[in-house]
Amino acid sequence: MSNPVEIWKASKHGFDVWADVQRYAAAGTAMKDIDQADLERMKWYGFFYRKRDAPGRYMNRIRVTAGELTAAQAKAVAHLAYEFGHGVIDVTTRANLQVQGLDIRHLPKVSERLQRVGLTSKQTGHDNIRNVFGHPFSGLMPGELIDTRQLCHDITAIFLDSREYSDLPRKMNICLNGTPHHSAHFWTQDISFLATRTPQGEAAFHLLIAGTQGQTPHLARRLPVFVRLEQTVEVTRALLDLFRAKGLREKRNAARFCFLVDDIGPEGVLAWLDERLPFRLERSTEQPSPASAYDELIGWFHQREGQLWTMGLNAPLGRLSWRQLEGLAILSAKWGDGRLRTTHEQGIAVVNIPAQFKNAAAIDAAALGLSVHADSFDRNSMACTGSQFCNIAVTETKGHMFQLLEKLRKKKVQLEGIRIHMSGCPSSCAQHFTADIGLKGVRVRRLVGTREGFDVFLGGGIGGQIEMGRPYRLGVDVDQLPNVIEEVVADYYLHHRPGETFSAYWRERLPADEGVKTADGDYRPPIWVCENCQHRHVGIDPPVFCPGCAGLRRFFARLDEESGASPSGPASKAQTHARSDGFVYATEDDALKADAGLEVEVNGKPIALFRVNGQVYAVDAACPHEGAPLAQGTVENGVVTCPWHGWTFNACTGCSLEPANQNLARYEALAEDGKIFIKVETTPKTPAGKPPAVLDKPRHAAPAVAALPLIEVIEETPDVRTFRFDNSAGRITLDYPGKFVSLCVEIEGQENWRNFTVSSSPERGGQLDLTIKLNPEGTVSRHLFAHARRGAEFTLRGPQGGFYFDPERHWEPLLLVSAGSGITPMMSILRSLKDRGLELPCAFAYGARTAADIVFHQECSRLAAASPWLSYHASLSQPEVNWRGACGRLSVDRLQALAGDLAPRQCFLCGPNDFMDSLREGLLLAGVAAERIHAEQFQAAKPARA
Repeated sequence: MSNPVEIWKASKHGFDVWADVQRYAAAGTAMKDIDQADLERMKWYGFFYRKRDAPGRYMNRIRVTAGELTAAQAKAVAHLAYEFGHGVIDVTTRANLQVQGLDIRHLPKVSERLQRVGLTSKQTGHDNIRNVFGHPFSGLMPGELIDTRQLCHDITAIFLDSREYSDLPRKMNICLNGTPHHSAHFWTQDISFLATRTPQGEAAFHLLIAGTQGQTPHLARRLPVFVRLEQTVEVTRALLDLFRAKGLREKRNAARFCFLVDDIGPEGVLAWLDERLPFRLERSTEQPSPASAYDELIGWFHQREGQLWTMGLNAPLGRLSWRQLEGLAILSAKWGDGRLRTTHEQGIAVVNIPAQFKNAAAIDAAALGLSVHADSFDRNSMACTGSQFCNIAVTETKGHMFQLLEKLRKKKVQLEGIRIHMSGCPSSCAQHFTADIGLKGVRVRRLVGTREGFDVFLGGGIGGQIEMGRPYRLGVDVDQLPNVIEEVVADYYLHHRPGETFSAYWRERLPADEGVKTADGDYRPPIWVCENCQHRHVGIDPPVFCPGCAGLRRFFARLDEESGASPSGPASKAQTHARSDGFVYATEDDALKADAGLEVEVNGKPIALFRVNGQVYAVDAACPHEGAPLAQGTVENGVVTCPWHGWTFNACTGCSLEPANQNLARYEALAEDGKIFIKVETTPKTPAGKPPAVLDKPRHAAPAVAALPLIEVIEETPDVRTFRFDNSAGRITLDYPGKFVSLCVEIEGQENWRNFTVSSSPERGGQLDLTIKLNPEGTVSRHLFAHARRGAEFTLRGPQGGFYFDPERHWEPLLLVSAGSGITPMMSILRSLKDRGLELPCAFAYGARTAADIVFHQECSRLAAASPWLSYHASLSQPEVNWRGACGRLSVDRLQALAGDLAPRQCFLCGPNDFMDSLREGLLLAGVAAERIHAEQFQAAKPARA
């Protein structure tokens, strides 16, 4: 037998590797020291070696038969990913769950933990029958002909733990669909049972065989029979016996079931069934109805029993964090009956939710970053694992697809009914052959060497019937993809006939089976840069107006292709090649002014440049406190001041001045021939003292500058007013609640800039509220209170600041504490929570002098009364006789009485410095970690004590 796989399979059955796995685990054996055949045999237990995941880790593929998952099972998988893996779970196109990043020592524990909750990963790889799936909402849908769930389990029982059926020539895919409509996914399996009605009106199945999406894609072929429900298991068993007995084993590339059917024909398969089955299948000339649409699995779906609903959630490209899956497990038990479904569209759903709990369930899902709503990109895209983990993929997929979709969004491309599937190799795990736009990973040769690229297929999916895509462009490198897809989508929208699908349109345009090879210079339209905000637009012509700042078309300049530099900014990434001495081009010399910093990006690293006494210096771009962009700070006498909180640094050496021991890394810089170069390939130099902090904070766009009209002035208290500005044009993009903007007031010909916290919600970005307390000795606030009138325009810059609430990072219960006008960022946070529908437990304590000084008291009281997740506590230091609330200064003891244990909370403080310093010390003593304490201030901050 020439097939080496069959040789090692014959020498030791895949089941017999488990004792070796336990031995390898106990010894912590490195992957390189494990016999290759044993690495392959481990797939019989669902563990896949991942040599690309250094230093050699394993993926676990978990069988989710019929897509049915309990809350306990989902939670167990989430905890496995958290404890032993990378913390991510992928939902596959067969409704499996996959956990990446396992160490060899953990494999027996993973298997044991799965067994405890009734799950298994056994026989999910290599020459086995993969996950048996049906419609993910089977048993729930009105109009369903057959509930296929039990049949999925009965078929699985044939082969699971069977030594006989775990030795097939190659893998086998089986599906059942009990609905009368059969989407594309059900037409490409080795065995498909598709529900129909017989001429007598009885529910039965059409039988389709020999579909595949691999290197020789082929739609399944119909056998001219009806299969009754009670016959389904035995028919499956007989087909497996046929494959075992007659499947080709000599050559791996000809061992799939489809090759056997090609050899003996559908007639030979039918003859085998007639001979082996104890019953004769009823003949049929009826054809299955062709697919007219893909399965719609995102949104709310009314179930057939009572007032119950299914919540289909969008998990972009099938990737979930462990916290999301754990949260869904909790959600399903809280608002449903603890049951979930995985879907073959790489999604997940919570089922059996009573109608009265729909809104609450959707809010809890939103708090996890999941939604029943999805735009055309998330709804119509799919990607396999890719080279990040998969051993055979030639390109990355999920990362490229996320970036591709974001670029298409920026181009305003819409994918109405157009699906994009991306596979990292010809195996087509993402089913690119049955997508409207199929992308198959390849390596492409360019002038600079080989790069990751894709062959582009068009016309797959639904074009009157299920079709396989045809080659359109070959060897498109990943940077060219957005323009290729923009071109084919625009062509379809412009020229298609009414009612004609994208697939049908391109199949008519592409009669040939040979695609055109893409050259290095193809799909490289010019780049245009807005001189107002540096927004870049790729296209033959600049846009009518800038989507970044709404500037008119005349503000766009074409990027210089030779230098790669924008008129006033750093070089494009394409030009950041290293010289022979290791220095890398950063920007033109005249772009760096003596009295201002400039941020550049070199080899993916943000760096701040400063010119001091004619010499150029380079340091880290982000302040180690909250990640503020130092290049936007003031520069004076070689000292740069952080624009957010006033920390100061020596711009030449990176040494921190106030506070101390917060040094920046510095880099060698060189000004030569009108250009600035930076050496970045070596470890950056760090001044003596504390090493640079590692920031785990989101980077923010540069603050926008815009003139906004004042539309309303609201008196909150005798000395506090809200100044409301018209931001309906989106000139200032509000991202996180709690940030501030700088406001400019011209007094006697001089510009006066002051920072004021935004009190409005980012979710209501059409208006921007600044709630300002009158400072009797202040210049700007006195001017605003005396002269600001409706209709006047003021220049604002922002948003800015490192004090803000980010629901993706601050997902724990909140404690908000403020005094006086420090309530403004807290109001922005509370309003954002309300607008987002985030029922995050929140305790808000507010201190004021008198009842007349309480800002937003009525709004906070109403919100607390209507929101079970919010507790509101106001305390007065100088209460009147008729005050019935709390009295005295806020203290940690009071906060504990209000909120209980403070340690698990994210604590946000805003008020006078002595007030915040005192609270910070008390919170640390109460067990709150320093990184959970966030304090708003506009001067140098003290380093947090551990």
